[in-house]
Amino acid sequence: MKKTRWSDEFLDHLKQQGDRLADEYLQKMIRSGEVKHAGELFGYLNTNDVKPVHERYPAFTDYYNQTNKLPANVDLKRIENGENFFIDNAFPASLILLTKSLPEGYAALNFTTILSLSKNLELHPYHRLLKVMQMLLNVGASRGFQPHGRAIISAQKLRLLHAGIRIITGKHLPDFRKKFGEPVNLEDMLATLMGFSLLVIDGLQMLGCSFSREEAEDYFYVWRVYALLMGIHPHNDPDSFDYIPHNLNDARLFYDKYAKRHYTDAEHNPHGVHLERANLQMMKQFIPSWLKRIGFGKAPIVYTQHLIGKDACRKVGVKPVRGHRFYKTFLFSLPRVWLKLYGLFYNHHHQTGHHFLAQIFFGKLINNEFGHIVNFEIPLSIKDMHKMG
Repeated sequence: MKKTRWSDEFLDHLKQQGDRLADEYLQKMIRSGEVKHAGELFGYLNTNDVKPVHERYPAFTDYYNQTNKLPANVDLKRIENGENFFIDNAFPASLILLTKSLPEGYAALNFTTILSLSKNLELHPYHRLLKVMQMLLNVGASRGFQPHGRAIISAQKLRLLHAGIRIITGKHLPDFRKKFGEPVNLEDMLATLMGFSLLVIDGLQMLGCSFSREEAEDYFYVWRVYALLMGIHPHNDPDSFDYIPHNLNDARLFYDKYAKRHYTDAEHNPHGVHLERANLQMMKQFIPSWLKRIGFGKAPIVYTQHLIGKDACRKVGVKPVRGHRFYKTFLFSLPRVWLKLYGLFYNHHHQTGHHFLAQIFFGKLINNEFGHIVNFEIPLSIKDMHKMG
């Protein structure tokens, strides 16, 4: 078999690498005492028209200047096309995030060990979900790659947040590096971004959403550029895509290899089981009572089983729904009937029954919460991580 660049040797190389730039400047902020003002600092960063933060926080100056720009030769037209694709599919993409991207990721023990460090994702999944979905919107729908845009700001903040998590993990999980490599390493970050890009595309296809290969590749291109902004590149070469899949086919090769390396069974990964259980319970709470009364209470499990399959469900402790085929036919067909009967959203060629159901499912969440920016914070202790939950 021909050796690809996604070999164990190459991925082991990525697994041992964190983010030297973010680690260096976070340590500088800690030494200067400026990290105490992180909440105030990120208040400035959460708008597109902020004053340069280095004027007030000198320790942040070099980091801000080095990361506040797009890589060379970025195709802004492709980014715009990818953003438009996301806007057309934002609601089902959010549904896929919850019922495919997150549960598949919870099968990785290296992920769940860190995610469960503070227990807040299990106890307060709603609040953490808002931050994840805010990042999805910042990258996919906000014209965030313009100068000082939200995608750029999101990457700057997340890199510092990850640097904080590396400090915490070193203190509280001293064996982590020996077992899993550097906390929040380049291999793991790349796999995480596949959940927002490759798995979203896969999920949309499985739900029968209509789009071209070119549209899908442009959406993936948005996340390729974002991966560079997140520091997934060779050290001192921020314009290099060498560590990032070239296209969706290459992304599939990487993701399949990553899953074989890191995804494990439920009995070896109780954190993943607990996280997915909390995820399903949260989704059920989102469903309006009138929908539950007509059979939609099982929608989260039905969608999860459809999108990740029985084997992946077993890895995170999700029991198959009895009569899954009947429930799937019912849940997937009824919204289409409503659309045809009432003409809801029918003037747009991308709309499907899944758009309708997802809009009802997320309507309150999106309309009430995403009118406001969800702040990222830098955790420097377990206590900080509890506050973030």
